[in-house]
Amino acid sequence: MRTLGIDLAASPPTTAAAVIVWEGSTAVVEPPRLRCTDEELVGLLAGLRPGDHAGVDCPFGWPIPFVEAVSAHAAGRPWPGRGTDSATHRATLRLRRTDLLTHRALGAGARPPLSVSFDRLGATTARWAHLADALAARGVEVERTGTGGVVEVYPAAARLRWALGSPRSMEVLLATAPQLRCEPRVQELYDRSEHAFDALIAALVARAVALRLTAPPGDEDRAAAEIEGWIHLPPEGSLPLLF
Repeated sequence: MRTLGIDLAASPPTTAAAVIVWEGSTAVVEPPRLRCTDEELVGLLAGLRPGDHAGVDCPFGWPIPFVEAVSAHAAGRPWPGRGTDSATHRATLRLRRTDLLTHRALGAGARPPLSVSFDRLGATTARWAHLADALAARGVEVERTGTGGVVEVYPAAARLRWALGSPRSMEVLLATAPQLRCEPRVQELYDRSEHAFDALIAALVARAVALRLTAPPGDEDRAAAEIEGWIHLPPEGSLPLLF
């Protein structure tokens, strides 16, 4: 079994991918792929075999109220916030349901999630939409709730759940998960690039998804998740369970 992690950015220079090959109770970390192009990412994702999983650090969609508001504006229909305070209405357009639920699960001390509507993160999601469409053209459908082999992940939240601390450190990761096999030269590459390190965490979360350690959306959240995406969050202290 292989798991693939992708730390997606709006352009290749800050996009990285990581692959872990799982062999019994151990896992071999391959060298990171840096500056990943669209073609390389589509090739990696389309090359997943049955049983493989991929975790992508990127929102898979935009908040439904934001999409509805932009669509209304484009069509010349009344703005959904008509008659309400502008700032109050804009606040309802900022975050997806999965963003709100993830922040609640992490606790008040966690950093608030970025807005895919109003922050630069939107450019990354636009790139993901392009990649997902390219995969669909090749017959690979990405189900936004993560029921397929490709799921949305949040490495910063996973590091918090696994008590890996800050800043990012391969030494800490390998001490916490000694079953990971990582050659010194490969370890150095991951330590040198925060994007590669987050891609590696994404690949570990993909393993948690494969083992059904993460929670899919419940009945009350499924309809929104099918449009907005769904962050798969590993349980606290679950890193040893991956092996």
